[in-house]
Amino acid sequence: MDIKTLLWGLLIGMAFGATLSLSGAASHRMIVNALRLKDLRLLKIILTALAVGTLGVTLLDTAGMAHLKIKPAYLLGVALGGALFGIGFALAGYCPGTCVVATAERKKDAFFVLLGGLLGATTFGLLYPVLKPVLIDPFNFGEVRLPNLLGISPLTMALVLSASLFALAWLLPDRVGERTSAVSSPEATKAA
Repeated sequence: MDIKTLLWGLLIGMAFGATLSLSGAASHRMIVNALRLKDLRLLKIILTALAVGTLGVTLLDTAGMAHLKIKPAYLLGVALGGALFGIGFALAGYCPGTCVVATAERKKDAFFVLLGGLLGATTFGLLYPVLKPVLIDPFNFGEVRLPNLLGISPLTMALVLSASLFALAWLLPDRVGERTSAVSSPEATKAA
């Protein structure tokens, strides 16, 4: 990998981190309220990021400027990893990206989450030869792509998925159960 690619990655990562910080997405309170489905602003940010990323990466790949490497679909390892990720996310109140941003914001709890994540990744890397026959080899379906299964182009799939994600983000309320108009508030009802 050349230095130019590394610098672009660093700049994009810094822009992503700044966006997370400025949007409040690295806030422990916002993350926990999103997991409790009380405050959906973070979910809307994630859906928007997925929509932009899906379309952007597909356009770059179509133009030959990105080279996607599809990982094999090994269901047992993905299911166990997803469960561990979800438990860690719920307990810590941070995901990998937000704990890095929150650490940069000097939040001590995020620093320990970041250390735990690095320790977990290192442990997995060291144990990979032992875990591969148990977690990866069984139920390994190889490279599976939804556009191939549906018989459509990756760009068509990206357009449909991105449009759906944008629509969902736009339709979701910011907060669940929040009254949005003065007419429906108890004070307005008493005054009438």
